[in-house]
Amino acid sequence: MTSVARLGVGIGLVGRRAEMNALGAALERAADGKPTGVLMAGDAGVGKSRLVAETMERAASTGYAVLTGRCLDSSAALPYLPFTELVGQLVARAPEQLTAHPELQRLLPGRPTDGDAAREDRELGQLRVFDAMLSALDSFTDESPALVVVEDLHWADRSSRDLLVFLLSRLTDQRLVVLATYRSDDLHRRHPLRPVLSELVRLPAVERVDLAPLDAAHTLDLVRKLGDGSLSESLLRRAAERSEGNAFFAEELVSASSDGLPHGLAEVLMARVEALPASAQQVLRLAAVAGRRVPHEQLAAVSGLPDDELEQALRDAVAHHVLVPDTGSVAEDAYMFRHALLREAIYGELLPGERSRLHARYATLFAEQGEAAGDAAELAHHAMAAHNLPLALEASVRAAKDADRRAAPAEELLHVERALELWAAVPDPAQVAHISEITLTRWAAWTASATGDPDRGIALARRALDLAEQGDDIAVTAMVSRRYAQSLLDLSGRDQEALDAICRSLELLAGCPPTTDTAWVHAVHARVMARLERWSEARTSAEAALAVAAQLPADDLDVLGVRADALVSMAMCDERAGDPQRARQRWAEAQPLARRADALAVELRTHHNIGMSLLDEGSLEEASRAFAAGEARAAETGITWSGYGLDMRVAHVITQFLRGDWDSAETAGEIAGESVSATVASRLAAAGLLVAVGRGRLEFVASRATELRDSHPADEQVVMLLGQTGAEAALWQGDGLAAARRVDAALARLDELLPHQLGGIMLSAMGIAAHVQAATPDAPGAARAEDPAVALAAARALAARAEETAEQGAPRAGTLGPEGRAWLLMARAELTRFTGPDPAAWSAVITAFDFETGGRGVGYRQAYAHLRRAEALLASGTAHAEVTADLRAAHAVAVRLRAEPLATAVTAMAVRAGVRLDDGPPTVAPDVLTPRERSVLALVADGRTNRQVGAELYISEKTVSVHLSRVMAKLGASSRTEAVSIAYAKGLLDPRVLT
Repeated sequence: MTSVARLGVGIGLVGRRAEMNALGAALERAADGKPTGVLMAGDAGVGKSRLVAETMERAASTGYAVLTGRCLDSSAALPYLPFTELVGQLVARAPEQLTAHPELQRLLPGRPTDGDAAREDRELGQLRVFDAMLSALDSFTDESPALVVVEDLHWADRSSRDLLVFLLSRLTDQRLVVLATYRSDDLHRRHPLRPVLSELVRLPAVERVDLAPLDAAHTLDLVRKLGDGSLSESLLRRAAERSEGNAFFAEELVSASSDGLPHGLAEVLMARVEALPASAQQVLRLAAVAGRRVPHEQLAAVSGLPDDELEQALRDAVAHHVLVPDTGSVAEDAYMFRHALLREAIYGELLPGERSRLHARYATLFAEQGEAAGDAAELAHHAMAAHNLPLALEASVRAAKDADRRAAPAEELLHVERALELWAAVPDPAQVAHISEITLTRWAAWTASATGDPDRGIALARRALDLAEQGDDIAVTAMVSRRYAQSLLDLSGRDQEALDAICRSLELLAGCPPTTDTAWVHAVHARVMARLERWSEARTSAEAALAVAAQLPADDLDVLGVRADALVSMAMCDERAGDPQRARQRWAEAQPLARRADALAVELRTHHNIGMSLLDEGSLEEASRAFAAGEARAAETGITWSGYGLDMRVAHVITQFLRGDWDSAETAGEIAGESVSATVASRLAAAGLLVAVGRGRLEFVASRATELRDSHPADEQVVMLLGQTGAEAALWQGDGLAAARRVDAALARLDELLPHQLGGIMLSAMGIAAHVQAATPDAPGAARAEDPAVALAAARALAARAEETAEQGAPRAGTLGPEGRAWLLMARAELTRFTGPDPAAWSAVITAFDFETGGRGVGYRQAYAHLRRAEALLASGTAHAEVTADLRAAHAVAVRLRAEPLATAVTAMAVRAGVRLDDGPPTVAPDVLTPRERSVLALVADGRTNRQVGAELYISEKTVSVHLSRVMAKLGASSRTEAVSIAYAKGLLDPRVLT
C-alpha cells in the first residue's frame, strides 16, 4: 500500500474561504427559518465535491439532517434519479413521511408498473409528486434543519430539473438549504440546464457560488500537501502549473509523478487504473459501462466472477481510490467512481467491439429481469449501445410507457423518438414493438406538443398523416388528419392549414355512418371556424357534432369528449353573440364531461375559455382562480406546456399583473427554464416583461424585447406585449423617440397579422405618451428630440387609430370590455398633454381602470393616471391639497408594488411641487437604490475596490461595475466619489460609512 498516493485524504481544505463563508451563512440563515438555494458551479475537478463534503460535515456537526442525491451520466433517461436517492434517505430517517405523503412512493425504486394498475394511479401527475416532496421536506425540517444536496445537475433528467425548480421557487420559511452542483464547462450553448439556471438565479432565495480554479499560491500549497515531502520542488511546481488550479488534476498529476508526468489527463487518469491487477481493471471496465454508479448485485451478475475474486478486485479499486462505496444508498450496496472523469477515461479506452459486448451483458441482465420498474430505460440504453436494435426498440416503447405512468413526459418523448429512429432498422418493427408506426408517431406528436415543442409536434403529426395517406383506411386517414388540424391550432398563423386539414377529414367521411370519428371531425371543424371568427359556421358544425354524438352510446368516453368539445365551441358562439352567462353555463356543463372522458385538451380548453371570459369582463379575481385551476390540472397531468396549458399560463401572468399581484406574476412568468421550444419560451417571456418593466429592470427589458422581436414572432399577443413593454421601458428611461419607434413597429406587425387587434388601442396610448415626451423639453429625464408640430400630428394620428380600432375591432363578447375602454380613455387623456391640461380626462381614466382592484384600492395604471392628473392640476394652478392626494395615492401603489420607475417619477414631481408624500419631513429626493446597489455603494464609501467589493458580497467584479454604473446614473453622478457624496447628502447611506 505504500505506493498508493494519498489523493488528498486527511488534507485540510485549501483556499475556498469565501465560498465556505457563503455556504456557512446559508446554513445559519436556514437554521433561523430563512431557506436558501445554492447553485454551485465549476469546471470538472475544480473541487465542488470536496466543498460539498466540507459543507455536509459542517451541517451534520451543527445538527442538520443531510440528504444527498446524485445525477448520473447516462442516456437511459431515468426520471427523478437524484430524488429517488433523497427520498430513500428521507424515509430511512423518518418512515412516517411515507405514510403522511404516499405519493413519495413514485420516487422510490422498485415500484411496480403493472399495465393493469388503476387508471387514476397510472396517471398520477407531476404536481402531486412535487407537492409530496415539498410537503415532506416542510414537515421534516420542523424537527431539525436539513441540507439537501443534488450533485452533478448537468446530468439531471428533465423531470429532476423541474422538481428542483419547483422546490427552489417555493422556499418560504423552511429550515432548509438546497445545494445543487453542476459542471460549468459541460454547459454547451444548447445544454438544457442553461435556461433553467438563467431563471433560477432570479429567484430571491437562490444564490450562486462560482468555483473558479485555485490561484497559483493555493495550487502550489495543495500539491505540496499532496506530495507529502516525497517529490522534488521542481516536480511539485510543474504539477501545480499543469493543473491550472484544478484540484482533481493536481491530485492525479502528483499521484502519477513517480512514473513521470504524462502528457495528457487521460493518460494520467488511466495510469492509476493500469497499475491495478487485471481482475480489478476488468471490473472497472464493466463498472464504467454501467455509469458513474453501479450496484454490487449488477456488477456481480455481469462479471461472472466468483464472489471472492470480485470482492478482491473491488477491494483493490477502492484501496487505490478509483471506486468508493456509495454510502448514501439505503436500498442496495453500490459503488461509485471517485470522480466522473475516471469513469469517462476508462470508458473511452474501451475498444468498439469490447464496448458493445459489455453493454450486451447488461442488456441481457435487464432483459432476464423482466419488466421491473425502471429497468426498461436501462435496457433500452444498453441494447442500443450493444447494437441489439430489436431489443432496443421493444425496450424503448416500454420505457416510454413507464415514463408516461410516472408523469415524466420529457423522458417519454425521448424514448418514443428513439423508437421511431429505430423503426426502419428493425425487421417487422410493429410485431417487435407491439404498436403501429402511425400510433407511435401520433404518440410522439402529442408528447412533443405537451412538453413545450409545438413545432416538433406539428412536424410529427404531419408525418403521421403522410403514413396514413399511404394506406387505404379512410377512417384512419380522416382521424389522423383531424388530429393534425388540432395540432396546428397550437400555433398562431397556421389557421388556414388547420382548415384545409379538417376539411379533408370532412370530405373523407362524407356519407359514412355516424361514428365518434365523424363527431370529432365536426367538433374540430367548429373549433377551427371559431378561431377564424366565422361564428355562424362554427355554431353549425358544433350542432352537427352534437347531433352525431346523440346517435352514439351516451356512456362511451369518446362520445363524452366530443360532446364537451362541441359545447365549448357553442359557448364561444354564445359569448360572441353577447350572452356570456349562457356561455358559462355551457362551459360548466362541458367541464365534467371532459373530465369523465379523460379528454385533457378539451378540459383545459374549458378552463381557458372560462378564464378568458372573466378576464374580458374585468373580473380579475375570478379569472385568476379559473386560470389557476386550469394550470393545476395541466401540471398534474404532465401537459403544462400544451397549447391550452401555455395559453392559460400566459393569461394568468397578465391577469396577476393587472390585479397588482406582481410577485405571483413574476414567478408564473418564469419558464423556470424548462426545456421548451422557442415558441413557448417567447410567449411566456414576453408576458413576464410586464413586471420587469414595472419594477425598473429597464435595460434587461429593452435587450430581451429586442431579442424576442428579432425572432419575428407570428403570435399577435407576443407582438403586442413586446411593443408595450419595450415602449414603456424607453418611456421610463426618458427616450420618447425610441418608445415611439417601438410602438410603430409593433402596430405595423399587428397590421400584418391581425388588423384592428384590440391591443392596438393600448399601443396607441403608449405611442401618444412617447411623442409627448419626445417633444417636451422639460420632461424629467428627457431631452427635446422631436418638433412639437410633428409630434402633435403623430399623436393625433395614433388617437384616431385608437378610436378606429375600438370601433372596428372584434371584442370577445361582442362589445369592448373594460380594459379596452380604459385604454381608449388613456389615449384620449394622453393627447390632452399636447392640447392642454385636462384633469377631468385623467379622472375618467382612474375610474375606468377601477376593474384592476375591483374597487378595493388603487391599481398600477390608476396610479399612473393619478400622477398625470397631479401634473395637469399643477399646470392648471389647482389647490395644493388635490395634488398632494394624487401623488400620495400614486406613491403608495409604487411602494406596495416595488414599482421603482413610478416611485421615482412620483417623488421627483413631489420634490418639484413641494409636496410631502407622508406625514414626515418634506420629500427631498427619491430613494431609488436597490438593497444590492446600496450595499455596493456602502463598501465603495468604505474605500474598497471593485474586486474587494465583489469578494465581500460574493459577486463578480463585472457585476460590481454594473451596479455602480446604475447607481451613478440614478444619482446623476459622474464618478464613484460623487455618487457616495450625493447618496450621503440625500440620506441614502448611513453617515458612519464615511467616518
